[in-house]
Amino acid sequence: MRLEIELVDGGGGRPASDLPPARITPQRRRLDRFELWVLFAFAAVSMWVLALDVWRVVFDGGVWTGTDGVYIVDQLQYLAWIKDASHHILVSNLFVLRSTPADYFQPAVVISGGLTALGIAPWLSLLLWKPVAVIGFFFAVRAFASRLLTGVWPRRAALVLALFFGSFTNVYGHFSVLGDLFPGFLSWGYVFGLLALAAMVWALVAHHDSRLNDRRLWLAGLLGCVATLLHPWNGELLIAMVVAAEFVMALGRRYDRTHLKLTIATIGGTAIPLLYYAILGKADLSWKLAQVASKHSFSFWSITIALVPLLVPAAVAYTRRPTTFLAAATRTWPVAAFAIFVLSGTSLGATPLHSFQGITIPLAVLAVEGLQIIG
Repeated sequence: MRLEIELVDGGGGRPASDLPPARITPQRRRLDRFELWVLFAFAAVSMWVLALDVWRVVFDGGVWTGTDGVYIVDQLQYLAWIKDASHHILVSNLFVLRSTPADYFQPAVVISGGLTALGIAPWLSLLLWKPVAVIGFFFAVRAFASRLLTGVWPRRAALVLALFFGSFTNVYGHFSVLGDLFPGFLSWGYVFGLLALAAMVWALVAHHDSRLNDRRLWLAGLLGCVATLLHPWNGELLIAMVVAAEFVMALGRRYDRTHLKLTIATIGGTAIPLLYYAILGKADLSWKLAQVASKHSFSFWSITIALVPLLVPAAVAYTRRPTTFLAAATRTWPVAAFAIFVLSGTSLGATPLHSFQGITIPLAVLAVEGLQIIG
């Protein structure tokens, strides 16, 4: 949307020709001391597993593989990708005896592979993404909350809840937690997933800003493309949110032709890598088998129980009609995540729990808004 202020000369009905259009630019806030401490705390949480690994090596005589996560199988696969990318740029399957095609492109792996080709150890070129992911995700959540909430403490509360909220639940009959629902868990070896989540949130913020100032219409689509290449679940979720949120805006008569170009650019940029992944799953046997192996059923109620403390106050916020794209996207995010969760459990997807990564972000904002409504 572009806001134009017109000055009429002598009632002639023509706007002044020398008056430029006024554009709405989001106000940038400097990082305050509280937010800085929150960033330090989130960075400290991200170092938890790595600190334990170093402790075992120094004091228990352990041997460190260079991995940083709880599930070592995934991290060793990332190291294999980086090692292969250092030779071929594209990645093949190194976990079989036969030769496989090098056809997997992942931008972060390619960069790490380039660093490894220059002489840096694969584990170090992987760990270098941790500070990038932690800082990028922190500022993405901060920007998201700042555009939706007014007041210092509501924004601070949403930031803390989005970054640190976690709750126990019933997982396959055991009292446990779901790592995918806690952003700090992604920083323990799943930096690609945390990077993708940061890119997706920034894409939503960029789409919201472009809608207001009619500038950089390409940015949201580019960020969506990066998010999808890093983690396709985030691309699917982003497309679902944009479509649903713009539909809500259309119902409120807040959508016109000027927004169509932005919507097409965002969805198009995000969808192209999804097409690549679809072709990869059909053309490469390794990817097809990996998709089959990662299919599993998961109880939706386990997720719901873990999120109840946020869901209850967040439900109150749904009584307020959204007036901006980002407010509509925040309300459609949980619904879109559930849709991707169902889709991932079919033959079209895999690993359904990944669809709820980052769910604390919208629920934290909505919970704070709901408590403000209650008073």
